[in-house]
Amino acid sequence: MRKGINKMVGIRVALALASVLLFSIAMTINIMRIQDTEEAAAETASMLNQIQTAEAAHYRWSANLSNALYAGTEFTGSKDPTTCALGQWLYNEAGMEDEAVQSLRSKIEPLHKELHESAAEALGLIESSGRTSAQEFYQKTILSNLSTLVGLLDEVVERGTDLSAETTQRMRQTVAMMHATSIIGLSLSLICLISLVLYVLRQVVRPMLLITQKAQPLQEGRLELDLHYEANNELGDLARTLDQSLGHIHDYVEDINRIMGEFSAGNFNVETSTDYIGDFRSIEESISSFTATISSAFGMINQAERRVSSNAEQLSSGAQALAQGATEQASAVEELYATLDDLRKAAEDNVKGAARAQENARLTGEQVSLSSAQMERMVTAMDDITRASGEIEKIIATISDIAFQTNILALNAAVEAARAGTAGKGFSVVANEVRSLAGRSDEAAAATKKLIENSVHAAEQGVQIVGEVSQTLRRAQELVTQSNSEIGEIAEAVQGEAIAIAQVTEGIGQISSVVQTNSASSEESAAVSSELFEQVNLLKEQTGRFRLKA
Repeated sequence: MRKGINKMVGIRVALALASVLLFSIAMTINIMRIQDTEEAAAETASMLNQIQTAEAAHYRWSANLSNALYAGTEFTGSKDPTTCALGQWLYNEAGMEDEAVQSLRSKIEPLHKELHESAAEALGLIESSGRTSAQEFYQKTILSNLSTLVGLLDEVVERGTDLSAETTQRMRQTVAMMHATSIIGLSLSLICLISLVLYVLRQVVRPMLLITQKAQPLQEGRLELDLHYEANNELGDLARTLDQSLGHIHDYVEDINRIMGEFSAGNFNVETSTDYIGDFRSIEESISSFTATISSAFGMINQAERRVSSNAEQLSSGAQALAQGATEQASAVEELYATLDDLRKAAEDNVKGAARAQENARLTGEQVSLSSAQMERMVTAMDDITRASGEIEKIIATISDIAFQTNILALNAAVEAARAGTAGKGFSVVANEVRSLAGRSDEAAAATKKLIENSVHAAEQGVQIVGEVSQTLRRAQELVTQSNSEIGEIAEAVQGEAIAIAQVTEGIGQISSVVQTNSASSEESAAVSSELFEQVNLLKEQTGRFRLKA
């Protein structure tokens, strides 16, 4: 019977889960029982506390009523049976569920009600029949009912004590059962887990480690493995599959080695000797495609070598003729290059001469411009002299007026001196001197005026001559500027011609270089074509060794 790893592991896992689930259910049930027991114990303890409190309260209630009946004090106890501690327990719906307690409760309830109502009746007897009748009613009725009530409460207390003992005993049993359930559940879970771990270690981990160790030679490229593992499970299937697969791969490797040996011997007319399966079928198809492709390629190479062999000789003779023509063409180009080089040098000399002439014309124009500017400044100076001469004439006219007035004053002074007689002789002498001075001033002013007029006339002629010279220089400047522009255009034209000649010379040089390169290439082509013819014959001998598919 086949023992599958999935099945065996699944069974053990299911058993472990079942044991854990049973353990959890048992623990949950025991915890619920403990909770119920704790609630019952708490309810019993609450009932005992209420009963004991009610018993003590009713003793105090009886003492309070006795003091009111015998000592005449005020009664402060409750007359309502529902307000005291016992009444709250009796009339509370959430009481104990025990039948004995319920029976005692049904007996206590009317007695307790009668006891509280009798207190009002006793207090009423004091007013109606006197205190003695009330005291007799208290002794016979109230104390009797109180004793009966206390006895019933004692029975409730005894039953509560029994219930508390039963609850404690049930709690101990539950705890003991929980311990036993825990030990059994944990033991079952531990056994199932140990069984699962041992099975996995023995039937899964150990065989996998063995197979992994035995398969280590695969990392070194060795396909001959000796697993020696037999098992009626998935790992046994894995080992058998691995052995069979490695056997197929070993057969494929040997077949490929045989085919590659035939390839190295030059035999491409080979086929595979075994059937390739699965993904290895592409290797068989690749080998078949390779042999067919290489046979076709070598067939085309044979055809090409025959065509190359027939054309190589023609290529060699043509290359030799081309080399001879290229050599002659290179010689002619060299002569043309030398002639253009001489023209280029002459054009460069012309460019330099035109540049010098243009520079001289530029300097001449600058000098003419400078002379024109200086002439203009001279004209300005002559104008200033003319204006200054006019001002001087005005001053000389003023001096003549002053001399004339002085002369008149001197005449007036001489007349007045003559009238004064002897007393005016000194003043007369002064008047004569003043008239003499005025005469000399007038003569000097007349002479100066004549000189100034001559200077002004000469300055006007100078201004006219300077104006004519300035116009002549301006015309010369215009002619020099026009000549400079024309010389510049000539220089640019000569320079353009020089550049064109240089470009032509450079182009001829490039053509010469290309012609020389073509000549050398033609010679090399002739040599290569001869070598090619020899290599074609060698290729024909080498390709004749291969056996190709039809």
